[in-house]
Amino acid sequence: MKRIGILLSLVLLLLLPAGQAQDMVTISIGAETGVHADALIANADRCAMEVGVDYEAHQLPPGEWINSILPTEAAVRSGLYDIAYIPISKIAQFVAADYLLPLEDFDIDALDPDDIAFFNLTEYEGKHWLVPWLNEYQGILYRTDLMNDPDEQAAFMEANGYELAAPQSMQQYFDQVAFFHRPDEGLHGNIAYGLRAAWITILHEALSFMHGIEVVDHETLEININTPEGIAALTDMMMLYGYADPASYTAGWVEGNANFTAGRDFSLVTWNSVLLYGNDPDTSDVAGNIGFQLIPLPGDGVEEPEGFLSQWGPAISSTTEHPQETWEMLVCLTSTESGVHGVTATKLGNSPSRISVLQDERALARFPWLGDIAAGIQGLNIISTPNIPEYGDVRGEVLPRLLSTMITGEATIEETAAALEAEIMQILVDGGHVEG
Repeated sequence: MKRIGILLSLVLLLLLPAGQAQDMVTISIGAETGVHADALIANADRCAMEVGVDYEAHQLPPGEWINSILPTEAAVRSGLYDIAYIPISKIAQFVAADYLLPLEDFDIDALDPDDIAFFNLTEYEGKHWLVPWLNEYQGILYRTDLMNDPDEQAAFMEANGYELAAPQSMQQYFDQVAFFHRPDEGLHGNIAYGLRAAWITILHEALSFMHGIEVVDHETLEININTPEGIAALTDMMMLYGYADPASYTAGWVEGNANFTAGRDFSLVTWNSVLLYGNDPDTSDVAGNIGFQLIPLPGDGVEEPEGFLSQWGPAISSTTEHPQETWEMLVCLTSTESGVHGVTATKLGNSPSRISVLQDERALARFPWLGDIAAGIQGLNIISTPNIPEYGDVRGEVLPRLLSTMITGEATIEETAAALEAEIMQILVDGGHVEG
């Protein structure tokens, strides 16, 4: 990618007058390696030409980028990146480090914020800090080839008394998981991310939303774990592990997705971006045979159902020496045309944030499920995790450690709930967010 940047510089040097060529600005973009970052950077050549700058793109290993590389850069402030591609869950951390420039420092209307679904989630301390590029929704991936098989449908009807179709309630999903759990045939009801890391929280969060609660309320910071609903979510989690692929106990994001796309499992509770990987015929044995159901499930009757959204997007570093050029690059990279290009012209595509892209005929021609998401999100109250710096410790250390002891049988559900509530409360008290 750096070579591309150098070649682009040479082209621009030939096109520009000599005096202007000497003032060529280089915009450095830092991101993790991944499909949605690929889709963003796929627009960099065109946007660099449009803005009249050069660029360098640096893609670092997932996890390391956001948990070690960028925090180190924010501390030492060496100016490595003009644009940093980050999730909304890290906004508070990097604002606290004085590493981001608010979008209000520029002409924010140039972004057409009304066209970005849930742009409000990027707000912290009264300002917005990144431009959403990826909107990733929690849901259930399931095997449509199994679900649509006439023999399976007949057997399911006989066993459960209703038709086999996309799950509309927790009970329907649990029935399906039990029905397709056939370890003697090399098929499991589900696979979970059980590695003692942040991945293990995905299933717990999803089940909590299905019960109509947030693990920690994003507004009140109320802890909803050692409560009837919280206990029910933990109980459901243990039930699903009873029908899980044995690989679940050590699987992280990469391993869990690989097992599902290898055809070992009927279902996976995860983010819809896995659809992109799962439908790649070069690497997936179930390409073209994956369905997706948004969480919470519509038939559970939860009042004002909340769905969990993970947004990633480019932000402007406060260490940039070229804020205006960086801003212009950012506007171009996140435009509707860039969004459509990210979906249609890259190997695996993207799950875009812009409503105009979700509804664009070119994008829908490749991924018809984008239309289902565009329609489905209208009925959800989308929220995110509490936007406080300390929540990284909750989600990255406390929840993984204690959920892990539960699924391996080292602690009971009740012991886990009590321990989680106590440790999270202490973090909130120590951070000055609630009174002890």
